[in-house]
Amino acid sequence: MQLPPFLIEHMFAQHEFTCRVNLSGSDVEGLSLDELWEVAPADTHRWYESLTLGYTESPGHPLLRELAAQSCGLPSGSTVQVFAGATEAVFVLLNTILSPTDHVVVIGPTYQLLIDVPRAIGAEVTEIRLRREDSWRLAVDEVRRALRPKTRLIVANFPHNPTGALPEAPAFEELLSLVDGTETLLLSDEIYRGIELHPHRRLPSAAAMTANAISVTGVSRAMGMAGVRIGWTVTQNAAVTARLLDYRYWTTLATSAPSEVLAIAGLQAAPALLDRANNVVRANAAALAAYVESTPGWDWVPPVGGTCAYPWLTAAEARTFSEWLVNRHGVLLAPDVMFEHSGQHLRFGMGRALFPQGMAALAEAWPEWQRRSGAQPSAGPRTPGTQND
Repeated sequence: MQLPPFLIEHMFAQHEFTCRVNLSGSDVEGLSLDELWEVAPADTHRWYESLTLGYTESPGHPLLRELAAQSCGLPSGSTVQVFAGATEAVFVLLNTILSPTDHVVVIGPTYQLLIDVPRAIGAEVTEIRLRREDSWRLAVDEVRRALRPKTRLIVANFPHNPTGALPEAPAFEELLSLVDGTETLLLSDEIYRGIELHPHRRLPSAAAMTANAISVTGVSRAMGMAGVRIGWTVTQNAAVTARLLDYRYWTTLATSAPSEVLAIAGLQAAPALLDRANNVVRANAAALAAYVESTPGWDWVPPVGGTCAYPWLTAAEARTFSEWLVNRHGVLLAPDVMFEHSGQHLRFGMGRALFPQGMAALAEAWPEWQRRSGAQPSAGPRTPGTQND
């Protein structure tokens, strides 16, 4: 397998820990241990404090697997395989189920992991793109038309990175119907599930709706525990879970024992942690809306779920602006080239505590950019439609 450079991770490696404000990180502000133990059970805290630092079970601690299954609407931990982060879970899953003769349909634009690993395996990939002129709506008919006899996998990610899109329940159910009872599987990346700007829009986990779906999630985004590095797959397909474990023996073998206990505590305290995440994201989304909707030169489709939003510049190129912004003002935004766009979009991550300071710095820098570039942007026609209701 020959993997290409991981563009957004290279960008973060260069700037994330040296910039003034990261406006593009897709995680929620990191939770402190003190904050976690304020809301998690006391007996789990005592367990963590007296933990023996030996091996854990390769599939994951039984309690962690049980809680993870329940969080996806399934009763048994046997449906869960735990990994050292959702990235490892996706990587192992794709290598487990795909071969060079397979065809894959990916709903994009998307995080590079989800589209370039299938390509590196040698599978033929068809990307079905969400479009801003359609308000990032999921066009299930386009996915259906892309299917072939050798389609092994559909890859979806909702709430969506980078657009913040979230389909209505009937559209999501229609997507699942494309794989139900077939030889095609669905990889449902649900790492942002639990963060919805409108609570009634939360979708059920795909793994609970069809045996042909594999849901991937973890504690890194909605729970503010990215540094714990725990993720998992959930599927009713026992054969897939068994193959994941066989492959896993060749990678990390098992996860960190302290991390597993912290993940258990996070799942036990999930209602409080999800409330925390949603409060941060909703406040930051309101600040972003106030800026984009009042500033000539910017436009967007408002996000519905997750931590990400994907505004665009109406009279500037995203990569040039983002490089100037971080080098001149220390404000980091991810341009759309990181998602195989090459144009005017910028990914904002709305989960960090310093987001208001970052927006203030952006607002201060924008007039300077306009003078420098000589651009005279108009507000332009607003994008038809909205994801909000």
